[in-house]
Order: sequence, then C-alpha cells, then structure tokens
Amino acid sequence: MQCSNLAEREEGVDAMIETNLHGHAGQEERKFLLTGARNDNAALLTSKGYGSISQTSPRICFVFNDSYLGGQRSAWLSKVRAAGFCVEQTSANLVAIAAPDEMLQSLAIQRGSHGQHTMPATPERSLHVLLSEFDPSLAAFLEVPGPFSNRSRKPRLSEELEASGLIGWFWLHNVESAATIAPKYVWSGCFGLSREPLGKVRDYFGTEISWNLLYMNFVARWMVIPAMGSAAYSYVTVLAFMSTGSVDNPFLPLFSVGLVLWGMVMLFFWGRLERRYQEKWREDVNISGRDDVNTDAVLETKVDDETGEVKLYYPEWRHKAKQFAASTLMAPCLVLVLGAGLLSLDFRARIINLDPKLIDGISVGGMLGGVATAAIIFIATRVVCYHWCAVLTNWENYTKRSGYIYSLGAKCFLIDLVTNLPVLRFSADWDWWVCTSVFSYFEAYLLQRRADAEVRPHPHPSPGGNFWMRSIFFIMLLGLAVQIPLILFCSKALTFWLPSITLEDRWGIFILLEILVLVLSSYVLSKEFRGEDAEGK
Repeated sequence: MQCSNLAEREEGVDAMIETNLHGHAGQEERKFLLTGARNDNAALLTSKGYGSISQTSPRICFVFNDSYLGGQRSAWLSKVRAAGFCVEQTSANLVAIAAPDEMLQSLAIQRGSHGQHTMPATPERSLHVLLSEFDPSLAAFLEVPGPFSNRSRKPRLSEELEASGLIGWFWLHNVESAATIAPKYVWSGCFGLSREPLGKVRDYFGTEISWNLLYMNFVARWMVIPAMGSAAYSYVTVLAFMSTGSVDNPFLPLFSVGLVLWGMVMLFFWGRLERRYQEKWREDVNISGRDDVNTDAVLETKVDDETGEVKLYYPEWRHKAKQFAASTLMAPCLVLVLGAGLLSLDFRARIINLDPKLIDGISVGGMLGGVATAAIIFIATRVVCYHWCAVLTNWENYTKRSGYIYSLGAKCFLIDLVTNLPVLRFSADWDWWVCTSVFSYFEAYLLQRRADAEVRPHPHPSPGGNFWMRSIFFIMLLGLAVQIPLILFCSKALTFWLPSITLEDRWGIFILLEILVLVLSSYVLSKEFRGEDAEGK
C-alpha cells in the first residue's frame, strides 16, 4: 500500500485499524510499515533536530569481515551518519548503528501502532524500518529468518554494502552487551603494538592526523628491537668505559651495521604498508590533493579546460633539474662530515697521549677525547649539515609536503651513514684482529694488564678478562625488565589467558616483577663486586 500524502496515509491507517479489529492485519500491516511513504521519511532522516542517544536506545550491530574502517565502508558509514543516525564502533569489526529516541517516537506516531498483539511499533521495529528505507537492500537482510521462512540463501545486498564487507548483524540492547564485546584497553595502541585505535582516531580527527599516527605506530612497532639492542649496547659501552677509559668495544661496528640494515628493512616494509593504506583510504586520504600541498613551495596555477578548476603545479623538468643540482651540492656536506670524523679521531688520539695517566682505572685523556669527538661530530652534522640539507630540500621546491619530508629524511639518513664510516673504519682493524683464529683472549688480558701497569692505556683498549661472561647476565636482566611492560600492557596474550584481569592487576604485577628484577640485579652486582674483591685480596 503506497501513500503519497498525509490524507491517504490516514485513510490507510483507518483501514488498517478496521482490518486489524477483524484479525487480518498481519501481512498487510507489515507491508505497510516496510513500504511506507519514503518522501516523509526522507525529510525525517535528513533532519538533524533530534536528540541524543540514550544508553537504553536500541542498536543494530553490523558485523564486517575486516577490522579496517576504510575505503567504501567509511563512505557508507558517513552517509548513514549524515542521515541522522548515530554510528559507534564497538569493536575492531563491529559497528553499532542507533537512532535518536525522538526520531523513533516520531516514526511510531506517524506510522501508528496497529495490531499490537501481532506487530507492535517498538523502538527496535522503528529502527528496522528506518534502516530498511535508508537502504532498500537492508530490508531483506535485516529480516529475522523464522522456522518456516524457507530462506535457503542469504539475501543479496547492494554493491556498496558488499564492497564494504557486511556479513551479519545482531541486536545490541543494553550497555552490558556493548561492554562485553568492546575492545579491552584500546589505549595500549599508544605503545604502538596495536592498530585498532586508528579507526576511531580517523573517525573523529580525520585522515591527515590518522596518517601521521599510522607512521608513528609503524616506527614504534619496528623500533622495539633496536631499542632493546640499544639498551644492552649502552650497558656494554658504560662497562667498557669504566674498565678501559674508552667507549670503544667490539660490538660498535656490529651494532652500527645492524642498525643500518634494520633501517633499510624498515624502509621496505613502510613502503608496503603505505601502499596498503593508500588503497584502503584512497577515497578520502587525498594524498595528491590539497591536503598534502607543501605551503612553502612556489607553485604555479593553471585552469582546467573541462572543469574550470584551478590547479597548482610545478614544471617537472625544473624540479628534476633542481634535484640534480641539490645532489651535487650535497657533496660538500659529505666531505665535511667525513673530514670531521677523521679529524676527531686524530684529535682524540692526541688528547689521550697528552694525558695518558689512569685515575682509579679511568683514563682522563680518554674521557676528554671522547667529549671532543662528540662535540666535533655534533657541530658538523646537526648544526651545519642538517641545516644545509633542509635548505637544499626547500630549494628543490617539492609540491607535496610528504615528498619534502621524505627527501629531507633521506638526506639526513645519508649524513648519519657517512658519519659512522670513520668510526667503523677505526674499529675494523681491531675487530678483525679479535675475530681471527690466532687471537688469544689470555694474551689480550695480559696486554691490558701490562698497559695498566705502565700507566698508559692501549691505543685500542680491549675489554678486561671475563668481560663477555660478566656482561651476559646484566644484558639478560635488562632484556627481562624491558619485556615485562610489553607483555603486561601491549600483548593480547595476557587478555586471552586471563580475560578477567583488570588494569589495577596489571600495574600490581608490573611493580612486583620489576622489584624482583631489581633485587636479582642487585644480587648479581654484589656477587660480581665480591668476586673482584676476592681477586684483589
């Protein structure tokens, strides 16, 4: 029964009441509610004057086959939100849709509640009707199959909904059900080990901020292992400094080369992740649009002949020429960094020779040489070369802000790589001698003792006896201390094995385990000192 205006609908209502009184309203009234006046509902849906959603408002929870709210799904949900509905992401792949209570009551008043013993106009039914009229393909999809419905296959959705990955739905009536299926501790995404909060961030703050957080998320994920390695390497460096008066140790070139290789692997996987998310968010990421325009660039304008749109551009040949010139002008920076590295090594050796004495086993000349080397390298790289890289990158006139950032990062990475070359070359001969088969740890130990007896540090000081065996315990304890917060706050395994654990329980376990690690470290450290005192006696 199709109603074109209010008078016809009132006549239909009276007819339905009369029919219902005789007990024949089931199918007719269902047809009336599902195929009612769309012109009135269009104004109803587009109206934004309804109130907010209460905790007891009925919600239909849609189940999607993917946890990423991107692409066509975001566009469809935006249409749903623009029509007056409330969209809530209750989980990674669950989205709850509700309507304000005033909207549901208005529909119930307009349509009436005829035949309450067979089909009352409940809020759930009103929400069902609103969604069915918003998207006609949802009418059959949201219909609950009965025991005699003879539905052998799933009803066909529209192409837009099929592309968004909608696979099921269920009613979400109360707050307890929402809390049960809601993601636990979504704030753990701040640690970078979960991408689930990105959907909410993108929903509330836009794609540009979410894109920056995606990059931070990736860096946080991939920097966990280098951070743990850096912590262990820092301990080895401090121990070498306390033993020999210098931060030189056999792990320096290995750690530097490992960081360079790890950075290359990170760059490769970031390219894959970037292409993946550009595909998922291609409809509103707008990487090539005005959202990514470099505001510091000098751009030219042209008018499209077909659309009349004013577009910003820069001649490609001029940009390529500036890139080539900037690459040529990067040579002085590389020469400066390389020369500063070699100069700092020679300057360090001269300072050590000026004051070769040891005070409590620490070389004062080695400390001053290390400070002078760090100062020279810092001034050459951070103060001079980094600033020059920024000037050259800005002169290249990138039209995209992302292109400017990537180009500047590549230049700074090249500067850091060249900065490590003198240090790697400095330690290569010594490490090659250490790693050969003719090397004897006992001879190295005697050589160190002889250097200490002559009150003059070795030019390439080697660690003392039993250095690696003493270090392994502290490295293991340090790794354990780092792993405890990662497991307690960033891993989903704990929630899987202990689903009822609370945030307070996690903090209690964290403090207890860290205290145990501290006690164990104190025990190992005191045992080490007692061993040295026993040797001295």
